[in-house]
Amino acid sequence: MAGIKRDPESLLPVIVDEAQADALVAGDDPCDAVVVHIAREQYREAAELVAETRLADPQNIRMRMLDTDLQRAMGKADAAISRLRALLEEFKGSSHEPMLNQYLGILYYSVGDLTGAEHRFQRALDLHTAAGSTPRRAELARRSLEAVHRRASLVR
Repeated sequence: MAGIKRDPESLLPVIVDEAQADALVAGDDPCDAVVVHIAREQYREAAELVAETRLADPQNIRMRMLDTDLQRAMGKADAAISRLRALLEEFKGSSHEPMLNQYLGILYYSVGDLTGAEHRFQRALDLHTAAGSTPRRAELARRSLEAVHRRASLVR
């Protein structure tokens, strides 16, 4: 996303260009705005957009994934992991499965479960590769795996 990058160590979204982030908030995609609000730690604003979008479009998979990221950001990682695992079951075998694995890997990584994170990132990479996903998505999974390996080497 324009103005937003993933921090290579935390794997969380960070704002790299405030003007572009502001444009995302003002734009037509509430999912983009939620990402910006989470990165800015504006959880109330993010929660309002999640609720409005989920009410209007309960099956919006991207917003459902972002809802779990919001839960993580608000300190409810266990609830976020539980919700994301349920989403993964619901969408198993679909085109959403690789990104759901990526999100679950990020959640595991954020709570220090490096084994769980490594498994989910590898699964995301394998699924992206098998599906011929965009190189950007496979690269995100690959970089996430690298982050797990870096952190694991520091722990040993």
